[in-house]
Amino acid sequence: MKTGALVLGIIGGLIALIYGLVGYGIGSLGSATGTEGSGMVKLVSIALPIAALIGAGMVKAKPVIGAALMAIGAIGFVLILGFNFFSLIPVVLLGLGALLGFLGM
Repeated sequence: MKTGALVLGIIGGLIALIYGLVGYGIGSLGSATGTEGSGMVKLVSIALPIAALIGAGMVKAKPVIGAALMAIGAIGFVLILGFNFFSLIPVVLLGLGALLGFLGM
């Protein structure tokens, strides 16, 4: 179960990182125009996928902490992107990885 959580977490984290880079670009455009709060958009859109990837990497050694980080990444993506087809791709992968990580303890 831990290996499955690792694989699903890494795939979901990499897809989330691609979305995060798009969000970082949008935040950079916002800072160029002087929009308020664009710095936070840049920070969150990179920090969530990195936290999910870190959780996926440590799920074999410490399954509870790794699964919690992947679950935080999945919940954060639903809160930021909403509930649509594009947000479900990394959310389902990270959520299944978190579930397998919790079951693997």
